[in-house]
Amino acid sequence: MKTLFSSALFCCIVLGVSAQQSRPTLQVGYTESAVKADGKLDEADWSTAPVQDQFKTTVPVQAGTPSLRTTLRVLAHDRFIVFGIECEDDPALLTNFSKLRDADLDNEDYLRVIIDPFQDGQSGYIFMINPSAARYDALVSNRGESESKDWDGIWEAGTSITENGWTAEIKIPMQSINFRKGLKEWAFNVERNIQRKLEVIRWANPSRDQWFTQTSRAGLITDLPDFSYGVGMNIRPSLIGNWTNEAGAGTDFDFTPTLTLSQRLSPNAIATATFNTDFAETEVDTRQTNLTRFALFFPEKRAFFLEGSDIFEFGFGLRRDVVPFFSRRIGLLSGNPIPIVAGGKVNGRVDRTSFGGLVMNTAETNFEDATDPITIPNSTMGVFRLKQNILRESSVGVFGSFGDPSGGSGSGLFGADFTYQTTRFNGNKNFLAGLWSSIMNEKAPPEINRLMDLS
Repeated sequence: MKTLFSSALFCCIVLGVSAQQSRPTLQVGYTESAVKADGKLDEADWSTAPVQDQFKTTVPVQAGTPSLRTTLRVLAHDRFIVFGIECEDDPALLTNFSKLRDADLDNEDYLRVIIDPFQDGQSGYIFMINPSAARYDALVSNRGESESKDWDGIWEAGTSITENGWTAEIKIPMQSINFRKGLKEWAFNVERNIQRKLEVIRWANPSRDQWFTQTSRAGLITDLPDFSYGVGMNIRPSLIGNWTNEAGAGTDFDFTPTLTLSQRLSPNAIATATFNTDFAETEVDTRQTNLTRFALFFPEKRAFFLEGSDIFEFGFGLRRDVVPFFSRRIGLLSGNPIPIVAGGKVNGRVDRTSFGGLVMNTAETNFEDATDPITIPNSTMGVFRLKQNILRESSVGVFGSFGDPSGGSGSGLFGADFTYQTTRFNGNKNFLAGLWSSIMNEKAPPEINRLMDLS
């Protein structure tokens, strides 16, 4: 049994040279029709929607005048919101070659949209598209310091290449995102890359020393309607079948039903339950070659765990050195699959408070060994996270977990963290300081060492 206590203080200052800027605003247009995300912007409501074309360059000149015009419109419906963007350009000179979902679009022409439906300056959703309609999406992570690209939401996008350039439509259903009900303004920004000119332009916050993912510096879309997510229920049943035919032993066939059920409790909270969970549809890991003595890090890709994953983030400055909650340990032990019997999860935000809870139960599993079979007992594991936004962009929170994927009893972790953040330090500078502390008790059964040797 091991008991570890750790704490740390991190501090970061990013200097800036730009003057304080007001946040630009754009009034949304309203539509009662179903907008088709084909990139053509040919619906009648687009012609009456307010227009914004006051973009500024970030690269090569900060707050400079773009070489090409970009026009922005937004349409809102009770069930979705659509962004229509026209990019003036020579269609023969466009740089776009990616076709896959979540491909790296940084070295080609692209449009990137960010929204903060809570307007808390610490969270948000990122949507990205190139002229070939290759899509990329992510969650704002670590208070805007980074993004979690493994999140895959349900949204539509289409592009159209014309003689004057290219246009894009990005349509986001309300059921795909969490949002604060009754909020009439969202933080919002658009970034465009013109690759052949190495030119990056933004609608708001063109400062180089400010991250695009910092929603506290984004502009605002206003006059939003009262959005509705409908029933808010999602049911995903499936069936796992296994057929074997061995000489002398006959034929054996069995199947196991699985079910994942999610229900929105409110526009900003969701509960999910899963039984006999099957992750067969999960995207495979990207192949990596390990030339070091350290284990490789593979990110979580299962949708059940990715929903609300930004809420469970703990501590500032930890990166991959300390990961208090790594969900890939659930259902996978030293590279060996462990069946999940059932699990439940709830996560969301209420005003300035973020909360999340997770409980999972795994089945007893036997592994063959040359000398003696290895038995991993059934295990129940849980995690909770509570975070309160304070001041303007700062937060304080607690985190706790119990259980061990290897079936050990008495394992757990408890921690608390405080992050002070401002994007207006001394007028125009970023300042981040974080303090965290945790205590951990680990008690793994002896079978885990034998299983690691077997792997």
